[in-house]
Amino acid sequence: MKILLATITWALLFLSFFENKCKATSDINFVDETLNTTDSQQARQTVLDFLTWYKKNISAINRFPLVNQKGEEPYSVNLKNGERYLGYLKKSNLLTDKYLDNWRQYFKERNEGFRQNPENEGPPTGFEYDLVLLSQDVDMQLNSLSSLKINKIAVLNNSAKVNFKLIEEYQFELLRRNNRWMINNILNLSQE
Repeated sequence: MKILLATITWALLFLSFFENKCKATSDINFVDETLNTTDSQQARQTVLDFLTWYKKNISAINRFPLVNQKGEEPYSVNLKNGERYLGYLKKSNLLTDKYLDNWRQYFKERNEGFRQNPENEGPPTGFEYDLVLLSQDVDMQLNSLSSLKINKIAVLNNSAKVNFKLIEEYQFELLRRNNRWMINNILNLSQE
């Protein structure tokens, strides 16, 4: 019993020393999740909460056609519906303003792209996939949410990266704002 207690005490002291040493080292970009479990758990939960929210709300979000497609007329981005789309995503309370602003800018750039290179048939360039999960298989992915596998969580101060597999490989980049983790960027690593 004494040997077991001594071993546990020694292991805890070693882990405490190791944690302080890793946090003090400035050349480490991100700290492994085992060294900062509360932040890691919160970042992980933010990702899960968002994906669950998105699955529940995707039909309502997709009610807003983002591209005007009228007969033989060239496509254009429906910026008014783009704002409605982003407003609905904002209701999740899990996305940063920067994330939403990046999509707002994307809509403007695609609209300009349609003006410079008119299209009027086939899937509109830049809108042929789900804009949140950056995939054409979003329904299948959201239906397999229970099999999501988190591969890595990395936390450094007020930033976190959560890597996971949901049929495809993803990285969600998060920022801590007012003691809450919020999604600042979504990368589909399988598509890059």
